[in-house]
Amino acid sequence: MGVTISTHNGSDVRREHNIRNEKVVSKEPHIDPNGIHETWIDEPVRKAYDRLFGAAVEEYNSKQARPERRIKSYYNDVCKDSKKHPVYEMIIGIYGKNEDGSPICSAEQGKEIMRKFVEEWQERNPNLELIGAYYHGDEPDGEAPHVHIDYIPVAHGYKKGLETQTGLVKALGEQGFEKIGKATAQIQWEQRENDCLTRLCEDMGLTVDHPKIEGRKHIETQVLKLQSRIEELERAAEQEATRFLEADARATDAESRAAAALRAAQSAEQRATVAERKLEEANAKVEIATQEMKTALDKAAKASEITSLSSMLHRVGQHKNTVTYNENMLDSTRAIGYEASEHLKKANQTKQEAVAIQQRAERKEKAIEPLYQQASVAHQQAEQERKRAKELREQQERLIEEKAEVKATEKVSQIMQGTPSKERDRMRRYMESLQFNDGTTALEHFEEQERQLQKKLNRGLQLG
Repeated sequence: MGVTISTHNGSDVRREHNIRNEKVVSKEPHIDPNGIHETWIDEPVRKAYDRLFGAAVEEYNSKQARPERRIKSYYNDVCKDSKKHPVYEMIIGIYGKNEDGSPICSAEQGKEIMRKFVEEWQERNPNLELIGAYYHGDEPDGEAPHVHIDYIPVAHGYKKGLETQTGLVKALGEQGFEKIGKATAQIQWEQRENDCLTRLCEDMGLTVDHPKIEGRKHIETQVLKLQSRIEELERAAEQEATRFLEADARATDAESRAAAALRAAQSAEQRATVAERKLEEANAKVEIATQEMKTALDKAAKASEITSLSSMLHRVGQHKNTVTYNENMLDSTRAIGYEASEHLKKANQTKQEAVAIQQRAERKEKAIEPLYQQASVAHQQAEQERKRAKELREQQERLIEEKAEVKATEKVSQIMQGTPSKERDRMRRYMESLQFNDGTTALEHFEEQERQLQKKLNRGLQLG
């Protein structure tokens, strides 16, 4: 008789349960408060994200001119993304009893094997960063020791967004696991981890049994198809997201160019307004100068009369004073005429500048119009990309629910094949804890299926 092993992988991670937070475990009656539990590795997930992705976030933000495009918390962004999981967890265990009820693998022997599995983890999985390892020998009654292994997938070489991001499929691809036929990268990797635990058990002299359950092949085929479809959807979603980001970048660039052109046009319009105001002021000065010139000419005419009068006064002895007065009047008239001429020249020059500025503003307005049209088209394309990405996300969520239901069916199949009573009790508790999006549990789904099956059987008996 040999032992059986388990390497269950999932994304439901509860750190407070793993570290045995008293406020949490006090509400979990299946945990023995006097049982053995050990924390081998424990790093808070936010701290781990800063360590793993902090440099990539800093580099990305340094290239963003617009503050709203900078990343404040990559961990929060991942948590909000329905297609991603911030942390994954693998639960490993070694089970089996002799005919007298004693465990085939002692607690100390099992702990040593599982510790070696954890110690070799990072060497086997350089892209799956280990942030937690917790040994639990206190549920239930220390009869089923197991270890929770929490890890963060780390992948590199992204063209959009951060250069380094979290992503299980891409991280496994960097470790050499690629889809082969119907065998996804995740399925191949999980099998490799199971083989590793088998090897460690055999090194300790244990025989490992891999029981085959009737109907398991059909269930595994369905799971295989679902996982394959999910990976295809993830790749399609990533491609759609890339196209969306490119369209968004083009729209942003067009908006920036249009805004710059608009600012230039507004500036030109302001300069034209100033030029028009200066032209009005110059025209006013010309008007004043013209009026002054007219006045000067009137004075000149009067001066001519005075000149005639001076000849008469000369005869009466005042010739000298009259000539001096006339000379002063002529000099004043010449000065006024020169000043008016200068004002007129400046006014004409200012008017020409205003006309040139207005023409440049009109050319700017004509150049802006195509940019506005391009920005509008890019915005429409971005909206279409967002809509397609949303549809893909909804399809993926439905497939994930189907996968969870298949997993629950697999567990139920194990129960129906004569699983020991204690394991059946644990399975029942597990099914009660597994909830779907509609709030129902896996156990409720199973019981409803059983009721429907019983109704069909009863109808068959009545017809027979």
